[in-house]
Amino acid sequence: MRLLKENRREYLPFLNSVEQLEKASNGKYKIKARTNLPLSRDQVSVLSGGNVKIDLLTFSEKLNVLNQTEQITELFKSEVNRLSFFSETEIFTLDDKTSECNPVNKSCNQKIFYYVKNFLKNGILDWVAESKSPKFLPWDVDANAVKSGLSCLVVPIFNNKKFSGVLAALTNLKYLSEDSFEYRTLVTILNLTFSKLEYVRLRDELNKTYSDYQMLQSKLFNDFKFAAIGELTSKSIEEIGSPLQVIMSYSDLLQKENPDLDTEATEFIRSQVHTIKEILDRLGNFINNSDSKPKLYSCSINTAINDFYKVIEHSLKADSYECVLDLEDNIPSILSNYNSLKQILINAFSLMNPLRGNGGGMILQTRYSSETIIVKMLFTDTIDSLSNEEKEFGLNILKHLMNKHEGEMRIKNDSSSGTNLIFSFPLKRKMRD
Repeated sequence: MRLLKENRREYLPFLNSVEQLEKASNGKYKIKARTNLPLSRDQVSVLSGGNVKIDLLTFSEKLNVLNQTEQITELFKSEVNRLSFFSETEIFTLDDKTSECNPVNKSCNQKIFYYVKNFLKNGILDWVAESKSPKFLPWDVDANAVKSGLSCLVVPIFNNKKFSGVLAALTNLKYLSEDSFEYRTLVTILNLTFSKLEYVRLRDELNKTYSDYQMLQSKLFNDFKFAAIGELTSKSIEEIGSPLQVIMSYSDLLQKENPDLDTEATEFIRSQVHTIKEILDRLGNFINNSDSKPKLYSCSINTAINDFYKVIEHSLKADSYECVLDLEDNIPSILSNYNSLKQILINAFSLMNPLRGNGGGMILQTRYSSETIIVKMLFTDTIDSLSNEEKEFGLNILKHLMNKHEGEMRIKNDSSSGTNLIFSFPLKRKMRD
């Protein structure tokens, strides 16, 4: 908005309800808005920040083109710092889940950050929120701060009538009227900035949710495929079992009807049939060992790893992928069920997906220390080949499975040595679900 004053063009900041600036008959200027407050020539200069003029229209135009939180906060700070009575400003948002105030800017001034955290502990922020008014509080974080004579202006931020955060600004002022144009300008800039920050936050959350949805959809599709494969495999095991029994019977019959037949040959046939049958039995047990409502009982992690290894052993050998079992003896059992343990092993193995025809190796290791069982899956492959979405989704599944055991999962990734997945199972558990 432009004001022609004594043949010079001056710029007045846009306020919430400002539409027009008129010259009153008494020689003063007033805002034509919800309330007509008189504005003197001196006040126009103060509103413009002395020699610095703040054009909110230009500010909002700059704000609209930004899409990163850091850029938005930097623009806000640079604009507010043009007001000579502010030095440092930080915006904090209130976390609904933890009820903590977190700085929007990652490179937040640490003194202001701890200052606001102490306010939260002492209940002062609740008081500011209830009053819905700005408060000047003593800046007394240390001896130097006390000597500086600065105050901390705390302005509550409301979004849809809900307390959503605060602005903390260091200033040499001791009082600033809510009706003053300086405060209105500050609040207008703050509201524009916070609205943009909320938009960016919601946009990022929506993108993440959509990405998680796509990954979950893909995961569910794969689960349906695996379920179908499991069902097909189960039926195939039954169908293969009959021909194997026929082969065994005919080998016995051939031996009886042809006494001169090479005994070694028939024994070799029987041994190979027994090997196939053992593989099918292990595969059948692994597929069918699932409960609709898993029950908790004493489980040996070493047993679960051995069963898992027997299932993947042939695939590993076919792909020239070496697997070493380094299982500590006499490890105590944990409260779980074998299906849950197998899910952890399968998901960890699927996340790394080492069977790519490139060779390599892995070590499955168990150790017991300080009433905790440590399971390490050490891969020569790295997790870097996965996209960020796949990596995050796969790790979240593993963390969820470990949370059921009240355990923890850590990952160590090195481009030269490979990726280590480390699972910690505590022997003492609080939950029994």
